[in-house]
Amino acid sequence: MSVERSANPLSAEFLYELYATVLHTDALCAVVTQYMRPEFLPDRTFQKIQQAIASHFRTYKRPPSYAMLSQTFAADYDAIELLNTFQEYDESSNPEAMTDMLEAYIKGVRLQTVYAEVGKLYNQSKQGEAEKVLREYAQWLGGFTLKGNAFVDVVDTFSERYRQNIQREQAERANALPLVCRFYIPYLDALNGGRSLRGQLTCFLASTGVGKSHIAKHIGIRANVDDALHVLHFQLEGSEEEALNAYSGGLISKNAYYYEQGKIAEGELHRFEELLKRYAGSITVRSYPRFNAQVSTLDIQSGIGEYRKLRGHNPDIVIIDSMDLLTDAGRRNWGAEHERAKRIAVANDLKDLAADEKVWMVVTYQSTIEDREWLNNENNVLTEYNCSEAKGLARPCTHLISLNQSSAEREENVMRLHIAKSRFFKKGDTIKIATDYDNEIFYDSRRTLSLNR
Repeated sequence: MSVERSANPLSAEFLYELYATVLHTDALCAVVTQYMRPEFLPDRTFQKIQQAIASHFRTYKRPPSYAMLSQTFAADYDAIELLNTFQEYDESSNPEAMTDMLEAYIKGVRLQTVYAEVGKLYNQSKQGEAEKVLREYAQWLGGFTLKGNAFVDVVDTFSERYRQNIQREQAERANALPLVCRFYIPYLDALNGGRSLRGQLTCFLASTGVGKSHIAKHIGIRANVDDALHVLHFQLEGSEEEALNAYSGGLISKNAYYYEQGKIAEGELHRFEELLKRYAGSITVRSYPRFNAQVSTLDIQSGIGEYRKLRGHNPDIVIIDSMDLLTDAGRRNWGAEHERAKRIAVANDLKDLAADEKVWMVVTYQSTIEDREWLNNENNVLTEYNCSEAKGLARPCTHLISLNQSSAEREENVMRLHIAKSRFFKKGDTIKIATDYDNEIFYDSRRTLSLNR
């Protein structure tokens, strides 16, 4: 079918042809992902398909296939029927012409909404408010375009963009998502200043044996205990049992060995059970077998989807231990010479997934620097420039924080955290903290306080 056949951009036929073209055109899919709002579409089935397309595009930067969408909506008869209708209109349409018609469609839908609202306000004798709505629409209409080369005047759009910011903030508050804003390390929390961590990617970088897994589980435990948040932990390193035992020990501040070997006194166990019942959050572990496994960021996305289906809500925090064991969504066979490119691609996927799912994505990453002499110099700290695999890794990360420990510090159960990268607060600081791994405690607040005195 040609564009000329759907001359009326407000017709259902236009939408069928639009989405048929979207599923074959990256550029048009990007436009629809950015500008098509749920209220612009005629029904909930259209809205669900739009959401699925937008979610896929934000993660993989390409439109999903019909097969993928059919699998997603396998149990939804209405969605399958609508997808079949798109395929009936699936002929080579001009993406630029479709973009022009989409612009006309959005303007027309907005105009219908405005006229309905203005009529209602006049009927309520609110002439001043009605005129204000018309003025705002006229201002929006004058500056709205889907053309890629459009220029945006900062001053002319100042008020409109400010109102959009208010609406966005109000919509986020209306979603009633709990606030995720803490690293559970007081110094880092003070720097962050209460800023939401949803949609952000935080990477903890360390050499072998320093405590990457410990800080990941520390965040999971404190989020559950202190803030009643829901944590989804993907275990890619070590066994599922190790992760479960470590979390169990951490929740009661007792060495995981005692839990694993059943060496907790019955009375003490009963007290711990009563304590755990008071926690309103949750920690869920999802592990993958290591034998012949190639886990990709697509598996992480699917895991979040499975969690949502089972629990009825998204996790607040997603933890991946460890990111260097992932491959990207394309499941490409990266050669050894492209290892760095693969890891950057993985980080980019996870950053987009964090934004799309509105979660805080926390990952660990192993540095290959094992030069004990270099590590034992306490003036040295790991940054993205200290190991070849990490160069460029900082770009997709909101935060890159390294864990640094000399042999002497290991004996003393202390380490240095270095802020190698932060997008929203200053970087470059190095702080000393105390640990208590014997009791499954990453951050020993009492000893850390005495250290800093």
